[in-house]
Amino acid sequence: MSNSLKFTSADRALVESDIIEVLTLGLDIGSATSHVSISRLTMVRGHNRYTVSKTEVVYQSAVMKTPFGGEARTLIIRTELESMIDESLLKAKIDRDDIESGVVILTGNALRRHNARQIADLLASFSGRFISISAGDRLESTMAAFGSGTVQRSFGSDCLNVDIGGGTTKITRCIDGRITELTAIEVGGRILQFTDDGRVGHAEPNLGLYTKDGQMPEYGSAIDSRDLGQIIDRMANTVLDAVRGRELGDASRLPSIGEFPISGTIVLSGGVSQWITEAKPANACDDLGEWLALKTRALLQEMGYTIRIADDPIRATVLGASQQRMQVSGNTVFISDERLLPIRNAPVSLVTVPAEEFDQQTITELVQESLSKALFNGDHGLRVLGIDWLGPLTYSRADAFCNGVIEGLRGLNTPITLLLKQDIAGLIGIHFAEELNYSKPVICLDGLDQVDFDFVDIGEVINQTGLVPVVAKSILFNSGSKLG
Repeated sequence: MSNSLKFTSADRALVESDIIEVLTLGLDIGSATSHVSISRLTMVRGHNRYTVSKTEVVYQSAVMKTPFGGEARTLIIRTELESMIDESLLKAKIDRDDIESGVVILTGNALRRHNARQIADLLASFSGRFISISAGDRLESTMAAFGSGTVQRSFGSDCLNVDIGGGTTKITRCIDGRITELTAIEVGGRILQFTDDGRVGHAEPNLGLYTKDGQMPEYGSAIDSRDLGQIIDRMANTVLDAVRGRELGDASRLPSIGEFPISGTIVLSGGVSQWITEAKPANACDDLGEWLALKTRALLQEMGYTIRIADDPIRATVLGASQQRMQVSGNTVFISDERLLPIRNAPVSLVTVPAEEFDQQTITELVQESLSKALFNGDHGLRVLGIDWLGPLTYSRADAFCNGVIEGLRGLNTPITLLLKQDIAGLIGIHFAEELNYSKPVICLDGLDQVDFDFVDIGEVINQTGLVPVVAKSILFNSGSKLG
């Protein structure tokens, strides 16, 4: 094997890479609030796979209201968010370059802002060496379930996380430590905000789902207490209907989940749920949050559900983002040229390699079929294949697979980039380079528990360990709303 083509960990320091520590940063830009969380992850190698054995929150910023500006509040003000990141790093005594991974996540009504994608791009490059950009309800639901403790609580039980934010509510079912289904709905505490004298300040488009005849109140107008009570009732009942698996029409941002059983436990999180904790905000509520929290909890309890409040409900999403999105590759990965890294925003197409014998044409057809199902184009035309290899790894199977991948990707200007669940990346990579004399770039990473992603970022090789950080994500920069 030539010196330029080798396993990335061939000369790694064994002790150094058996236990590694990674500093991660999460920045949540939400409908109502934004905040930073910096965490230290301790990852331990076992059977060539790395798992998080310990998480330590190094620093949490104060919670600030998301800085919207411009006419009709259609823009996000970047400088205020940059200042929050700078202050967080300063107080944590951490340099930007010490941050090895993390996520900037935009959620809820923040996605409606015209400059949402540009803000995420700028903050990702501003914040650290390898910060992913993520957006969308599905990812936020997943993050909230982890950060609220619902996933952990569900071991041996059935739990539902209901994360009520400023613009949307995310609902995620977890059984035995696994997320089994999720949804998101148009319910949030900050879709109607009030001025200091109690009149209408700002209203988001989804408020019209809960007003009489869908009418939007005018700025400066007064809302009758009875009408306001009906808005709260409709919103809380929409949450209840979502928990019970009912169809919600325009109030649904993702397909409904199945009905959650009364025997399960519901964990409430999100900024709205902060109002039903002992540490509720000191300042008076200037939106629907407090009323919505009280009414929603009451309805769920009346149905017979056991209710728990997350330990730090308002930070659930950002904690999940800083602590849960990164996977680390196995330690026998193959990268033909490390200058290819990092890779950002590459769409992933899943290919399941059959357990039975196959030929090159079978793999070519599987690759082309999977690519044809991709809904989005990533940056720079990059394509990544997530590989679930069933059956043994033999020379003939490896040969047919590699040739099939080459043919399946023919015509696309992309390096061959494979993310494998099974620990075979080194052997597959060497087959491309040594057996097939394939001269174009090849990246093969393995030891990944999950390869069925929407999009992926692949970081640079970590220190002397030969390990590569992989962050799965969504980058759906639209509101997710049926309301336009």
